[in-house]
Amino acid sequence: MQTLSTSLTLGKASTGNANLEHNSREIIAKNVDVNRICLNKTYVDQDVRAAYEELFSESVAEYNAKQKQPCRRIKDYFDKIESGRREEAFYELVVQFGDMKSAGVGTPNGEIAAKMLDEYVRSFQQRNPNLYVFSAHAHMDEASPHVHIDIIPFYTKGRKNGLSKGVSMKSALIEMGFNPRGQNQNQLVLWQDSERKVMEQILQSHGFEREVKNANHVHQSVPDYKSSQDRKKLIAHARNAQQVDPTIEEVVNLQRANCLLEVENEKLVAEKSSPWKSFFYSDENKLNFVSAELDRLTIPYRTTENGFEAQQIFAEQIRKIEKQYKPKENSHRSTLHDILDKVIMQSKNYDEVLQRIQDNDCEIKRGKYLAVRPQYATNFIRTKSLGADYSEQGIRNRLTRKLQFEQANEVQINSTKPDTLEHMTYKTIRHYTVVFAAGVLPVHKRNKKKIFSWENCEELNKLADLNRRINSGANLTSLQNEFKSAEETVAREVNLLERIKADTTLPNRIYNAGFNYFNYGNATDKEKELLRNFRITIDNYKDSENVVVGYIERIEKSLSANREKLREASDTLALAEKVMGGTLVQSYIDEEKNRKQSAYVPNGIKSADDSKQNEKIEEVIRTVVSGMKH
Repeated sequence: MQTLSTSLTLGKASTGNANLEHNSREIIAKNVDVNRICLNKTYVDQDVRAAYEELFSESVAEYNAKQKQPCRRIKDYFDKIESGRREEAFYELVVQFGDMKSAGVGTPNGEIAAKMLDEYVRSFQQRNPNLYVFSAHAHMDEASPHVHIDIIPFYTKGRKNGLSKGVSMKSALIEMGFNPRGQNQNQLVLWQDSERKVMEQILQSHGFEREVKNANHVHQSVPDYKSSQDRKKLIAHARNAQQVDPTIEEVVNLQRANCLLEVENEKLVAEKSSPWKSFFYSDENKLNFVSAELDRLTIPYRTTENGFEAQQIFAEQIRKIEKQYKPKENSHRSTLHDILDKVIMQSKNYDEVLQRIQDNDCEIKRGKYLAVRPQYATNFIRTKSLGADYSEQGIRNRLTRKLQFEQANEVQINSTKPDTLEHMTYKTIRHYTVVFAAGVLPVHKRNKKKIFSWENCEELNKLADLNRRINSGANLTSLQNEFKSAEETVAREVNLLERIKADTTLPNRIYNAGFNYFNYGNATDKEKELLRNFRITIDNYKDSENVVVGYIERIEKSLSANREKLREASDTLALAEKVMGGTLVQSYIDEEKNRKQSAYVPNGIKSADDSKQNEKIEEVIRTVVSGMKH
């Protein structure tokens, strides 16, 4: 009877092991035969955000209605999960029968493999009710038939706090009956074993037996990889010791190494077995401070609705971090600082500044020096005491600089070619300044220590950065290509890193290649390539384990830098697309409107005062946008 192997690989969205654009062929990789794309099969192709809305909108609305504090309400559940550390937004399953040699595309076995994949996909959802399939694509345009299934794991039982229905692979699998039976038989292992049995049954129904290949290797972190290599060294030493009488020094070194491994193992066991503890914070600034410190110290944690969870073993360290936090007082002087920064950039002249100060529930007193008494304050505050930029002359100077900026921008609008990215960028800057003056948008400083101005506005600085890119020759097409290139680079390095970590024979192959080349000069071409790739010399080939570890660390460092480049390319492209579409300022307006609408009374109905305020904002927006079209 013929045999075929089975392959079932589960990847996470956050680690780059899920690529929806690649699966749907919006992005075409180099290994794809474009002439065979028409042979691909799409089972499901739903936008992931739409899938989240379908799955969780009711549960999120139910949860938000119970929250009295607006900060605890969930605005966008997908964004919350995707930006958090606790759960994966979705997973991708790659399934394959055989490989390019045994069941390549276009061969008889390849045709049968395609049919078996079809059977597997069509029965997947019924078999796994808690793994929602929002995307499933069978690919026949690569070397061998395979299927990408993207899933959102959800639970509906067993939660006392939080959402009644939410994202969790662990809870989803347990709810489906895969109850863990120990560390080596957890719910994920049991589920994967179950799916492989289904694949084996499909194989047998088509007259094949399963070919057992090398066991799947767990992708290890660098510390785990080092630890595994150390254990291999100990085993090798022990075997040598059985063949040759060891010296006293060798015995002592072996015992010392063994003790170090035992201590390290006890530490790892203690961390893994330590229970998770919840930490809650009513002060969002304190939560941000503690989270940043945990990131810096690489302490693992999982975000929750109003805090995070960390293992009990780190509790004492976290409490010390909490004591380091010093809350800032929101004094009347800082309140006046904020009011003046805002009203100066909303006004055309000094008299308008004074009127807007009063509109902000402040009392003013004019004399030799301008003095203002903010709401709830007892005494007047001379504005010049806040700094030279807040004296009467300082305010007038700031108004002049504001006017000069806006006039210079108008010149650029009239001198650039209409409908180009550069022209639309200058129009967007004007749109922003006019909408801000209408009182719709908040103050966002780029440099918190400096006064607020158009040059120190976070949103306008992003547009200024985009303009600098345009002046260097960038356009919408080049920004799209830059994003695709960065995305491909990250995917390539992720793939390389996983292959190296999973290849347990690599150190031994490097050693053998070095031994053959440096001792006998008869290395094969593949061995020579291996030596070049890992920078092997006569001095380091014997220490091949550490060579591989160093290589992994270099790739991880490069991957981290390239992920940052990808994020920057993504942000720049998104900004440029919104500018060209004329929707950037509207998106800022919508964000601010949603923030202001987050004040609810206990029964979940919006406050009547807020509704009136929102109607006023809408009227201002319509007036401003109407004027911007002309």
